[in-house]
Amino acid sequence: METTITNARVVTPSEEFIGSVQIIDGKIASVKTGTSGVAGAHDWGGDYLIAGIIDLHTDNLEKHYEPRPNVHWDPVGAAMAHDAQMAAAGVTTVLNALSVQGFRKGRDRLKKLRPILSGLKDAGKLGALRIDHKLHLRCEVSFPGLMDVLAPLLDEPELSMLSIMDHTPGQRQYRNMTHEEMLELISAYVHTEEERQAAVEHFRHRANDGCDVENRAAVVEQARGLNIPLATHDDETAEHIALAKSEGAGMAEFPVTMEAAQLARDEGLSVIMGGPNLLRGGSHSGNIAVAEVAEAGLLDVLASDYLPLSMIRSAFLLTDAPFDWSVPEAMATVTDAPAMAVGLSDRGRIEAGRRADFIRVHKKDGEWPLVRETWVTGARAA
Repeated sequence: METTITNARVVTPSEEFIGSVQIIDGKIASVKTGTSGVAGAHDWGGDYLIAGIIDLHTDNLEKHYEPRPNVHWDPVGAAMAHDAQMAAAGVTTVLNALSVQGFRKGRDRLKKLRPILSGLKDAGKLGALRIDHKLHLRCEVSFPGLMDVLAPLLDEPELSMLSIMDHTPGQRQYRNMTHEEMLELISAYVHTEEERQAAVEHFRHRANDGCDVENRAAVVEQARGLNIPLATHDDETAEHIALAKSEGAGMAEFPVTMEAAQLARDEGLSVIMGGPNLLRGGSHSGNIAVAEVAEAGLLDVLASDYLPLSMIRSAFLLTDAPFDWSVPEAMATVTDAPAMAVGLSDRGRIEAGRRADFIRVHKKDGEWPLVRETWVTGARAA
């Protein structure tokens, strides 16, 4: 099958220009400047043609499965709704970030893991998914049962990333939160005293268990043995970055201090931050603002975290003052840079030989960018 897009503002890794892109059998065959006279070419009227967005970290699938605390929806329907929302936001490849842990904010996230995975697989078998879904397992090292749960998941064919987390109060993301404040937070998410007590016991146990060192070493060993890209999460100190570097991590997700972000860059780790943080003007939990990281020239990758539409908007925001990044540089944070971070060398750029994953974006000065079309392997998906 052959398709030509013409009169588009094509964004490559190094430049933008009015041009034409030819697609043959799901791949980009050629990229040329100027308009094309090919009969039946799609005229995009000067709209942007950008590589499809690659999202390395989103909780959006979990959110669709559990739209309200302890309210679980049909897992296939949840996968389909999540997929449609990602496609509409211009995402063509998503690494669904699923937590391998026990309680978090009073809810047992482990109970959701298998139904969510099954729903995603079943939706794929039905042909109900529009974009490419991969798996990012978030490994909570302070969870005593981590490796028992993780081991069988390491055979998942779509597993593309492992990240190491530790949400024990008093450090990293929760460095400013006391144990008592964590329990107060939990109370907002549970309905019964029995649930609260279960969560309290969980946090008390994991704060004193000491399993984090052993679990962390085991995750690192598995990542190395299986050659799976590894990220560290919520780094706070120089010691955290030094540890991540020694373990072979290639990514620092959501560092919580400028010191950690700078050291991560110095050590060659890709710095991943959340789009919602940039759009909101700061962190919801009191950590560093993405704007600070971007202004310091330390931002490599943007992820949706919990809001898919934030990615295209935050990427374009980087082209405005005070950042004033070029369009190719800004778009790379959601396309080429995430692809390189996890070894997806077949996508992420508008160039010959790559997968024909791309989006059409209409953008006027001062207005939200509008994703008008999303294409996956040369076929329109949204």
